[in-house]
Amino acid sequence: MASSIVLSFVGQQDPYSENTNQEGSIATLIRHLLDQKYNIRRVILLHTQDVAQKASDTKHWLQGKPFNLPEESIELVPVGEELSTDPVSLLLAVQEARKGLEKASPYLSKQDRLEFNASSGTPVMKTSWSLLQAAGYASHSSVWQVRNPEKIKEGQPHVFQTNVDTLKNEFDFKVVKRQIEDYNYSGALVSLENSNFSTNLIIALLQYGQYRLAFDFDGAFKAIQPFASYIEPEFISEINTLRDKNQISLFKEVYFKAVTKLKNKQYADFLVDVFRFQEGFLRFLVKNKLGFYWPEKFAETYDFWNKVEQIDDRKLYKFMKNYTMPNGRKFKNLEGFPSRPVQIAILQYYQPEFDNLLEPLQKLNDYCEQRNRCVHSFEGVSELPDGGKIIKILRAVLQQKTEVIDNNPFNVLNQKICTLLTECLHS
Repeated sequence: MASSIVLSFVGQQDPYSENTNQEGSIATLIRHLLDQKYNIRRVILLHTQDVAQKASDTKHWLQGKPFNLPEESIELVPVGEELSTDPVSLLLAVQEARKGLEKASPYLSKQDRLEFNASSGTPVMKTSWSLLQAAGYASHSSVWQVRNPEKIKEGQPHVFQTNVDTLKNEFDFKVVKRQIEDYNYSGALVSLENSNFSTNLIIALLQYGQYRLAFDFDGAFKAIQPFASYIEPEFISEINTLRDKNQISLFKEVYFKAVTKLKNKQYADFLVDVFRFQEGFLRFLVKNKLGFYWPEKFAETYDFWNKVEQIDDRKLYKFMKNYTMPNGRKFKNLEGFPSRPVQIAILQYYQPEFDNLLEPLQKLNDYCEQRNRCVHSFEGVSELPDGGKIIKILRAVLQQKTEVIDNNPFNVLNQKICTLLTECLHS
């Protein structure tokens, strides 16, 4: 059964007001909650030094009829000396209110709620509860106001809620939306934990984006498969193609991922993707042209070079032996795993078949070397003026093998998630 924990500062009018000759706001709120069949598990009363006696009186008051709260369920918590000395400091009041939350935490289950009394204490003490709720420190909470009984107008309730969930939702929406626009799906998942937008579908789509960026296509599929009937069919079809290891689709995925990295100015990661694209595409072309397997283990490289040597009556092998790289050097040995320059040389042997592809792929070499310096020399990349140019080269390579859509699939995903978030915001 869900229970409530009441938190309140103690004010000058607690537990009984001599001005109105009626109960103060703490007793009035708890009476109201009990009348509404709330199960009150605990009451935490924060007090400054000057109202220590009133806090003690309030505890005794709540133990009596009709409240009958057990003595051990009511906890008195003296605030720090600073707030007692300066009870109008909002920062100090919020800090002490957070300490109250920490006191309540061990007694809370997932179903329980916090009930904040925003009508006792100094004005900053009353305000602190709304601030904590708006900041997301208490996702399952209510802020209560108790009207002055002498100023209640006809039709106005004595006790009512003044939750700031709408304001909190707007804050959360802006934060999560920005994270999604930055493709920060893991950050958005964390932000959603303490928000009112955490639906199963939104979580699944964020996990889909997170796994897809990490090239964990099986994980991405598992995240959205239960929601296949609620999402666009292309999400499923795209991830299935990637799970099947379709080479051209994988190159497109590297391209789209590189676009996201460049947009976020993650230049070092961007260059890693450029390197991955160039190396993978060269391997794809060479492997398909030679028509035999690509070495995955070093022991397999011997057989690979033996097969290369037999092509065209050793003409390809002789071409490689005499090949001069752009730096003026020749290949020292034709052995081991085929490097990027070796792969380029193989393709050049079959000119002019690969003219249109080799030119843009060779242009990527300088950027791939920059990536190598980043990795091996622990260098950073704070600027990359040619980023847009590199993207155009990658796209030009891809367009010779497949159609490249203008709308990045990660942007399509972001639009879908943001639409769902907007629906939650206005629901």
